[in-house]
Amino acid sequence: MAPNKTTATLFIDKDSWLQRLHPLTKLSYILLTGVAAYGGPSSLLYICLLLFCNAVITASGGLLKDTAKALLRVILPLLLFMIPIHSFLFPGNRTVLLEFHGMIVYQEGLLFAISTLTKLTVVLIASFLFVFSTHPADLITALSHTCRSPSLAYLLGSPLLLLASMRERIETIQAAQRARGLDVDGNMFRRFLSLAPLLLPLVLGAIVEVEQRSIALEVRGFKSTSIKTSLRKLSDSALQRFCRWLMLAIAAVVLLLHGLG
Repeated sequence: MAPNKTTATLFIDKDSWLQRLHPLTKLSYILLTGVAAYGGPSSLLYICLLLFCNAVITASGGLLKDTAKALLRVILPLLLFMIPIHSFLFPGNRTVLLEFHGMIVYQEGLLFAISTLTKLTVVLIASFLFVFSTHPADLITALSHTCRSPSLAYLLGSPLLLLASMRERIETIQAAQRARGLDVDGNMFRRFLSLAPLLLPLVLGAIVEVEQRSIALEVRGFKSTSIKTSLRKLSDSALQRFCRWLMLAIAAVVLLLHGLG
């Protein structure tokens, strides 16, 4: 999950068909994926099918390795907590699956945890797919052309810029704290104790960066009502626009059927 070192973003330039898609097309796909995962059938086979489709799309775009690394960092901690908790304490537990020294693992809780994690994995893959294949400048440009509001476009697109810079700042702070003798690479307990010396400079640095960004935007005439030009040209087509409306329509139908059900 290495960021682009020259622009400090999470965008990974693979020059694939995913990178060439319009950002709004990929956003529509994220919406459809989320609705299909949480509003569609609760069958584990259905969720695994969605997972397989997302994996195929990610692999075809050359982002499977980077997405898998990022996914493990998010899912693995949840897996270690959710599986035991729901296996033991899920309210709907009835069927004993395994008993060991007085600890009972129930089938209902285990299946619920697996289903929840699989749905979350489906949405996360689609989200990582968007983040890794979409340059923040392209997203802001697309939103500016669509909503005609630079403020709203920057508000929605700036998190992609801030994520990479925040991570770089964390690495810089950790290196500085290591040089001062602080142990930030020990076990979980030591890392928890080292959070306070890391959070304070991180928060203060973020506040300073927000001020610097606001000054830079004002100098460039961000709120000017005149027509603005962009160095980045986005490729869009009638087929992509049709697919966007189709995905939105399918998502609306799924939500409607889920509400009626």
